[in-house]
Amino acid sequence: MNSEFLGQSWAFWGLIALIIAAIFAVFVPARQRIAGVTGIQFIIVRWFHSLVWLLLAISFFLRSVQSEFAASIADPLAGAAGIVYLIYIVTMMRIASAR
Repeated sequence: MNSEFLGQSWAFWGLIALIIAAIFAVFVPARQRIAGVTGIQFIIVRWFHSLVWLLLAISFFLRSVQSEFAASIADPLAGAAGIVYLIYIVTMMRIASAR
């Protein structure tokens, strides 16, 4: 397994992804657009973007371990991040079109 991506270690990319997850946990994109949203939609638009970056960070850290078992988990975890992101985008689009 390759221990680098774009000349940087997977642990470096994991750290970058964790920083981005923290930024999105504190700063809410499109805060005005999600005002008044409740229930599961609120959870999705408030937390799923951070969750995407957290899942990617874990995937990157698993890649840095250089273990076959960790590598077997890293790809499905990155795929799960893609699915979570798709749910986030679709929900944001539905909220925007309803207003």
